[in-house]
Amino acid sequence: MTEEEIVDVLPSITVARLFYVYGRLDDLLNAGFETADDSFYEMFWELLDIIPDFISYDYNEYSGVTKWYFGFNDMMEYYRLCRAHSRLCGVKLKDNPYMRDAQRFVEYAMDLDGYYGFAWTLHTRINHQWASGIVFRIDEDFNGEFDLLEALLSIADWYKCHLEPLRKAVEEAKRAAAVDCMEVKAA
Repeated sequence: MTEEEIVDVLPSITVARLFYVYGRLDDLLNAGFETADDSFYEMFWELLDIIPDFISYDYNEYSGVTKWYFGFNDMMEYYRLCRAHSRLCGVKLKDNPYMRDAQRFVEYAMDLDGYYGFAWTLHTRINHQWASGIVFRIDEDFNGEFDLLEALLSIADWYKCHLEPLRKAVEEAKRAAAVDCMEVKAA
C-alpha cells in the first residue's frame, strides 16, 4: 500500500474505531462496512442513517441547506421520565436537574468547535413518537462530518446510560408520594 492509499483509508478506520468505542461496531458491520475504504463521504451519509432510531432528511436546493431530524428512543423515554419526575416532585420542568443535565450534555456534544455553516436545536417535547430529537442544519461550508458522527454517538450513549438513574429517581418519587398520601389519609 502506498502512503496516499493509506491516507485515503484512514478516515474509515477512524470511524470504525469510533463505533467500537461507543459499542456500536456491529451496527457498522451490519451496514456493510467490513473493510477500510476510501469513500468516507459515502460512508458518512449511510452512517447518519444507523446512529439514530429515526431520521428525517431535507435538502433545499435554493438555499443550499441540508436539514436532518435525529430521534432516539432513549431520548424520548428520558424526557417522558423527566416530566413524571417534575410532576411527582413539584418542580418546574425548567428547574428539573435531569433536564438541565441533558441540555448541558447536548450543548457540549454539539459544540463542533472550529466548524462553520451549521446550527442545531434540541427538542424535548413528548406529544408524539419522535417529538424529542435534534434538528441539525448545514450549508456548503460545513466540513465537520466526523465530529457530527461522534456527537450523535455520544448523545445516543448519554441518554442510554442516564435512563436507569432517572427511572430510579422517578420510582423513589412515586414511593415518597405514596407515603405522603397515606400519611394524609391517616391524619
